[in-house]
Amino acid sequence: MPDVSVRPAVTCPVCHAVCHPQLEKNGYRIVRCSNCAFLFVDPMPTEAVIAAYYATTYRGACADFYPKDRSRRWRAFWRSLWFIPYVYHRDIVDLGCGGGHMLSALCRFARSGTGVDLSENSIAFARRSFPEQRFFAEDIEAFAKRELRFDFVFSSELLEHLRSPVMFMETLRAITRPNAVVYLSAPDAGHRATPQNLAAWPDICPPEHLQWFNETNLTMLFKQYGFIPLRRHKTTQPAHSVFFRRVG
Repeated sequence: MPDVSVRPAVTCPVCHAVCHPQLEKNGYRIVRCSNCAFLFVDPMPTEAVIAAYYATTYRGACADFYPKDRSRRWRAFWRSLWFIPYVYHRDIVDLGCGGGHMLSALCRFARSGTGVDLSENSIAFARRSFPEQRFFAEDIEAFAKRELRFDFVFSSELLEHLRSPVMFMETLRAITRPNAVVYLSAPDAGHRATPQNLAAWPDICPPEHLQWFNETNLTMLFKQYGFIPLRRHKTTQPAHSVFFRRVG
């Protein structure tokens, strides 16, 4: 369990202002930026702690089985229709692809599809079930070093699991071509439906989730790396559903 004793104020990785303790949950201290309101765990758990957590928490997937496989295929089929204008005849990648269901659905329209996930079991299922696509069982930092480039990035429920927003953004810069579009879904800490008592919000669940953005600081982060907002879907649940375009 991390040390949650009193520590000096830390610097926000988004705007570099001072952050102060906001709450503790599951034995982890969560701080808030005094300027942009970015929330994140401090100190972050080590990579070893995170790996151990996922090894004991996410079970069931294998080459021959994936939880709720049939319903995932059905939902992905319909959801993919939203994305036709962004993926049609383009090279696409799904960061945090799980069993590959969404990538396969999107690839009905795309030119090529690549999936990346840290879970070897999930990737084993994806490779067997969707052999037309290419899959890598590795973290996004390792994937960025492959020097592959894409026109569209799909990233659903990944950002909040990462130890650093910088790592995510540097990966996006490394793998996207000029004018590429990024779709992101993640918990929205600034949504009107987010509980005022953050400790009661199910998405505050370290060490599974480690960072939480609102619309303002998420846009600020993306602009720093040359991505501007393109479109945002309104949601009734406290979640981002937003497209960005690379301009630099």
